[in-house]
Amino acid sequence: MLSLPELQARFAATMFGDTTEASTPWIQVAGIAPELRLEIYRNNLQEGFTRTLALEFPVIQRLVGADYFRQLAVSFLADHPSRSGDLHHIGAPFAAFLRGQFAGTTYQYFADVAALEWAWQECLVAEDDAAVDLNALQAVPPQDYARLQFALRKAVHLLESAFPIMRIWEANQPGTSATEIIELDSGAEFVLVHRVAGGARVTRLSPGEFALLATLARAEPLEAALDAALACEPYFDLIDALRRSFELGIFARMSFPS
Repeated sequence: MLSLPELQARFAATMFGDTTEASTPWIQVAGIAPELRLEIYRNNLQEGFTRTLALEFPVIQRLVGADYFRQLAVSFLADHPSRSGDLHHIGAPFAAFLRGQFAGTTYQYFADVAALEWAWQECLVAEDDAAVDLNALQAVPPQDYARLQFALRKAVHLLESAFPIMRIWEANQPGTSATEIIELDSGAEFVLVHRVAGGARVTRLSPGEFALLATLARAEPLEAALDAALACEPYFDLIDALRRSFELGIFARMSFPS
């Protein structure tokens, strides 16, 4: 006789495997064959997982088609089963999964599109920390600007891709009638995903803006962030970039290194 943990382990293996043989000897027929009982559970598991993943990655589903998306979801489920009854977080490793699946192919951009979609999802549920107002800079002496450090809000994500992922994302939104042909080699894109009232927003950044914010996100001072921006854009305008960042509500706080 199997112990309960052993039986549970066999049942779990059945849900994620291709055979029901390990569990069927321990299931009563009771009008339905054991194999069919297990297939009902397996089907419910896969369908619930697939539907949740499709809600989180609608652009990927549209790009690959519903049938192939389900195949990807089932493979992803086998590698990354949910550890919680809350399925919202199942999509966290999906971009990395797609990167492995499509590495070296013409579809490797799927991973970056998925990363954008997951950043959107993360922004929707992130902690709602308050944004720093632009007027807070008035309290900082100009000679101290170089040492300033900025913390980004939790509902802010920065994405860099060699592919035009924002244009791909925009062209595959519900109700979009875009007929533009997007060339995958048309250039890199730098993207900010951040929460706004009522949802999230995707904003395109210049290379300099991205370098500035990415450096600040690593808790480096403004002087280092400006150097990084100027390396990308020799005529980078720090004042305009900071003003825009404050207007978008990107920063959670300002401080000086201890």
